[in-house]
Amino acid sequence: MAIIFLNCKKLASNGSIAGVGGTDSVNGTQNHFTEADAIAAIDRGIIRFVDRDDSGHQAEVRVSHHGQHRFLETHRDGIKTDNLDRLPICHHAPVQPTPVPLPYRPAPVHRGHCVHTKKLV
Repeated sequence: MAIIFLNCKKLASNGSIAGVGGTDSVNGTQNHFTEADAIAAIDRGIIRFVDRDDSGHQAEVRVSHHGQHRFLETHRDGIKTDNLDRLPICHHAPVQPTPVPLPYRPAPVHRGHCVHTKKLV
């Protein structure tokens, strides 16, 4: 199971968490997840998300709910520095659109000098 150490968040227009970003413990790459994708990964048990502060305190991120609404939260352990609220906003490079390939056009036929002018039988 991969562990993602969270280091940023993305906020929705209402101030709630819309996504999270963090470093993969296996290969060290930076990954970004929408809240729905993170919740699905936690539910399936394929990724653990951990929020860790500079002092080494860490809290497991879990899925909580209020009525039908599901959201991410850290385990309440009395330490405020390892909560999702303290994470900075994700500032990563926007995804570049994939260039559209040019339509297929056959190469023009180049006419060269002919050495043999007689038909070979």
